[in-house]
Amino acid sequence: MYGDRDITFHLSIHVHPEVEAMGTPVLAAVWGCVVEQPLGGRVDLVAACLMPDHLHLLMRPRDMDVLRFLNTFKSWTTRLAWKAGHRGPLWQPGMWDRTVYPGRDFDETLRYVVGNPVAAGLVDDPADWPWTWVAPMEA
Repeated sequence: MYGDRDITFHLSIHVHPEVEAMGTPVLAAVWGCVVEQPLGGRVDLVAACLMPDHLHLLMRPRDMDVLRFLNTFKSWTTRLAWKAGHRGPLWQPGMWDRTVYPGRDFDETLRYVVGNPVAAGLVDDPADWPWTWVAPMEA
C-alpha cells in the first residue's frame, strides 16, 4: 500500500516530546529539505506545511515507498537541524497517516494542510506563512 503510486497520503510528523517547537534556523533547514522533494523524484509532493511542532505532507510514492522516504527524510532533516544548532532528537518515531481519496476528500485535506497556520493562530492569511508549499495544479 505505501508504495502504490496511485494513492495520495496525508502524513503528519510531530517533533520529539523533548522539543517544544523548532526555532527559525531549524525550521529553515527542514524547509529546505521539504522543498527539494519535487525535484528529487523520490515522491510526488502535492503540498506541505511546516509548523513549529509538526509537518504536514500531502504526497504520493514515486521512486520510494512512503515508509522508506519518511525514514530517510527524518534522518536527513535531523542532521540538518543539528547543523542549525538543534541538539538531541528532532522527530517522534512513526507518523500519523491517512489515505486521501480523489475529489472532495482531497480538496478538504489540501485546504486543511494549507490552512493549518491560520487555524493555529500564527497568521491571518495562509499566504503569509513562509513554510507552506503547494504544487502547481494541472489544468
